[in-house]
Amino acid sequence: MTTSNANWAVITGSTGGIGSEIAELLAARGQNMILLNRSVSKTDAQKARLLAKHPGLQIEAVIADLMDASQTARAIKAINAIPGRVDALYNNSGVLTSEKVLSKQNFESQFAVNVLAPYQLTIGLKDKMMRNATDTPGMVVLFSSSAVNPQKSLKLSDLPNPERVGGLMGTYAQSKLAVTTLAPALAGTLRSDNILIRAVDPGATKTAMTSGNSAMPKALQWLEPLLFSPADKQAAKVVNSADPAAFDGQTGIFVANGKRKRMPKPAADTPTQAELLSLLERALIVLE
Repeated sequence: MTTSNANWAVITGSTGGIGSEIAELLAARGQNMILLNRSVSKTDAQKARLLAKHPGLQIEAVIADLMDASQTARAIKAINAIPGRVDALYNNSGVLTSEKVLSKQNFESQFAVNVLAPYQLTIGLKDKMMRNATDTPGMVVLFSSSAVNPQKSLKLSDLPNPERVGGLMGTYAQSKLAVTTLAPALAGTLRSDNILIRAVDPGATKTAMTSGNSAMPKALQWLEPLLFSPADKQAAKVVNSADPAAFDGQTGIFVANGKRKRMPKPAADTPTQAELLSLLERALIVLE
């Protein structure tokens, strides 16, 4: 049964890959969790497995397809209704595709899941995460990618509905650059409520999203067994990077492979940050 003083970690896309391993790590630490996924059966099965190993935990399941902004809004409402406080938000859900798929709101799928949903969840759960200045800060984790490194600019006009959808180094990379940009863009707003935000690139990871995905360059598909690390190893880097005390308690930063790195130049650009926030706010007007 849920208690009124529970502290929660919200994990999106928790049933596979890094998300599943993050849930395992947090469960071993005694962390109560809210699992946010689109599959009822997979989430129920994961919840049962975790509770069998850790019967003292409190675990809640919230079901939503984060490609649909209206479902994300309902998920936020459901999480806000759960008693207790959210200490950490892991925006793990992601899409990598070279096919153009549009959401119910006519947004390209990688923009909808990789960028808009994390923004929507972060803003929507802010009151649930806020705390006194003397408390341990809350933490928002945005999932970045090494695909952002070659990107010279953030093409904001193409983000919501690009004419052409590329693979790993195309539309996906732009979406990951955008979500990375959210870290410095939102850092000041969240800091006033004692919430930290970091963009974290866990490193190349062996997951269902990368294995056999046609959006991955052929060379990387062949080299995946050699270059990509197991999900449990990469999940540990993410969880360690989400420690509020890590990196001297800094917020709005970019972390890759467990180390703080210079923010990608386009993401560090203040006007670009402001334009991205404006774009996301306009995108959510359709829900009003």
